[in-house]
Amino acid sequence: MKRMAARVSAAVMAAVTLTTSVAYADEPYTGYNYDWWGDPVPSQNGYIVDQIYTGMDMGAGALTEPSDMFFSDNNDLFIADTSYKAAGATDSMKGRIVVTDSDFNLKFTVESLDFSGVQSWYNEKTAELESGMITQADYNKYTNTSFNGPTGVFVDTDEGVDTIYVADNANDRVVQFAVEEINDDERKTAVGKVQMIFTRPASNMYDSSITFNPDKVLIDAAKNVYICIKSITKGAVVYSKEGDFNGYFGANRVEATGEVLMNAFWKLIFSREQAKRMRRSVPVEISNFDIDEDNFIYTVTESKTVTTDVLKKLNSAGTNIFTNLGYSDYTFGDSLTKYYRNKTYTSQITDVDIGENGVINLLDVATGRVFQYDDECQLLFIFGGIGQQKGTFTTPNAVESLGNKIYVLDGRKASVTVFKQTEFGAIVHNAISLFNKGKYEEARQPWEEALRRDSNYWLAYIGLGNAYLNEGDYDTAMKYFYYNSKTGYNDAFKSWRMNFIRDNFTLFAVIIILLIIAIYVISSIKNKRRIKRRAEQERLFKEKNKGREDV
Repeated sequence: MKRMAARVSAAVMAAVTLTTSVAYADEPYTGYNYDWWGDPVPSQNGYIVDQIYTGMDMGAGALTEPSDMFFSDNNDLFIADTSYKAAGATDSMKGRIVVTDSDFNLKFTVESLDFSGVQSWYNEKTAELESGMITQADYNKYTNTSFNGPTGVFVDTDEGVDTIYVADNANDRVVQFAVEEINDDERKTAVGKVQMIFTRPASNMYDSSITFNPDKVLIDAAKNVYICIKSITKGAVVYSKEGDFNGYFGANRVEATGEVLMNAFWKLIFSREQAKRMRRSVPVEISNFDIDEDNFIYTVTESKTVTTDVLKKLNSAGTNIFTNLGYSDYTFGDSLTKYYRNKTYTSQITDVDIGENGVINLLDVATGRVFQYDDECQLLFIFGGIGQQKGTFTTPNAVESLGNKIYVLDGRKASVTVFKQTEFGAIVHNAISLFNKGKYEEARQPWEEALRRDSNYWLAYIGLGNAYLNEGDYDTAMKYFYYNSKTGYNDAFKSWRMNFIRDNFTLFAVIIILLIIAIYVISSIKNKRRIKRRAEQERLFKEKNKGREDV
């Protein structure tokens, strides 16, 4: 009954978090978090709305259904304005890249491309068209000097120079280009100087029946190109920097549903021909990704029904680091399904951003919320929501971070919302930063302050437990871990036990020696008594038998 009551209160709390956008104009959502039992509890907000910027505010004109954004190492913001159409543009000339500085001042826009730098590639595609290797439709897409529905953008900065990669979705390509000159017009238009084009691989490893519609793009430290394609379940498509197809990367696992387990059972019984006719169990495709400063790639999966591999951290071999650390089975997003105004809201993670100190920001397209985690996948803050008020969204498409601010791109509202840290949020992040730097004693003060401000903030208990654990105060660490972290408590107890044994080793040794001596003495006394008793019995026996012999 207690667990049922907890679930009821959780449902009520969930409803409150969805309805508060109607009640409050300045803060359209109530801060909440999850306790150790997975139930939502009220909590202070870690982030609040700072500013909202539209294309008009940027000086770029109205945005039209923007799909993606990315902050370069130069702190410039690149926005994939997906459905923008210039005056007189045809249906195949749709989309642009809008570039601003970190204060949203327009730097330039890219609406057209120049292929003069890849003439050999251009000639190659012309030859493929003439030989029938590609169709006229494909040729027109590959060589289109305009974008057509760009849905992803990534910028690789090398020695201060930006190389831009755009997932040009409807043109079935990823375009790599640079900007050399900016026109002095109202929109500061620039032409992208194309350096390379990535199209459908001509390989037996790539099924020719599968469409090649790049959705997102990412570049690693070795300049390898990773492309998310929604129709591919084998992982991201990977190209070398020279444009060679290198296969796939980071495929999700197949979730062990009842149907999957039943199919596996029948395959053990069926013949090979019968098994071939069965429907294959395939994983859900990855929907987005980001890369951190250590070259680890994080992928997310947007699905209402699948809970496997919602978030992964992949090394260069494609191995999920979170699996080895025990984080892969964590719940990301809201733990419970939400019901509001006859609609069901189940978390669907559509984007991931890796910020400072390894902080993970996940964007939930279903609830409009940003879920922020530390580098160990422990929930820090939840903010945002679905609605029309400031700080809520209708179609949240992308999340980015720069410094201590979080940026969310809304496709339908065609705007970027900037969230700034609250004082409480700054305290928590300061504690995390100090702890990560090994300054455990200094980290205690901000964790204590966080707990003073919000006694429901269970991560502060864990933070204090970790601080005391690393300082060697295992008794205090166990007190903070007791109701909040089983793993932390076990670690503290093991350390306390080893410390106790080490500190009392001499006492234990003396006690053991005394016990051995006592056992030896007692055993000796018992043996002597036994020998004496046996000798007495033998004497009496002899005397008795001697009397009989005399008769």
